[in-house]
Amino acid sequence: MESKSDDKNITLRKMTDNDLDAAIKILSKWNMAPLAASREIPNPERSSILIENAFVACDAGKVVGVASYIDLSDTVAETASMAVDPAYKGKGVGFRLQEARLQEMIRRGFRRVLSETDRPETIDWYVRHFGYRISGTHPKKHTFSLPDVDEWTILELDLEAYGSQKPGEPELKTRAAGLE
Repeated sequence: MESKSDDKNITLRKMTDNDLDAAIKILSKWNMAPLAASREIPNPERSSILIENAFVACDAGKVVGVASYIDLSDTVAETASMAVDPAYKGKGVGFRLQEARLQEMIRRGFRRVLSETDRPETIDWYVRHFGYRISGTHPKKHTFSLPDVDEWTILELDLEAYGSQKPGEPELKTRAAGLE
């Protein structure tokens, strides 16, 4: 996997149980940590991270980013729990994590991926760099991510089209060189 990072020490790998606490800390910085169901929040937006469907970015062994996905069916997946330590913003860590999970979804035979976000800059990033299209919105279940935004923007990506781009083409997935 080609590095998009300014820092050569940043590596990507599959998440392990030992990475969970560090990943939760990073997600907490963005108000996106999974929550257990409670009386106050009986149906949380995210209640866990599927470790087997997750990747981490590490700098000299320290977890600095996380990205995962959820199997919705045999052909559809949903991205989940992606965050990068703010100190690593702009170094291509998020781009590399997104590319890693998309490539794994393609290998596993998923044909479509859904993503939900409430951050305008993230919506733009998914559309510009990966070819997502906006397909709608739906209300949040509780305050999660941005507290002043009460709905998710739903994005969709055709993984078959994304995965079939030929090497050497001006690909959506590589146009973002150096941008996050």
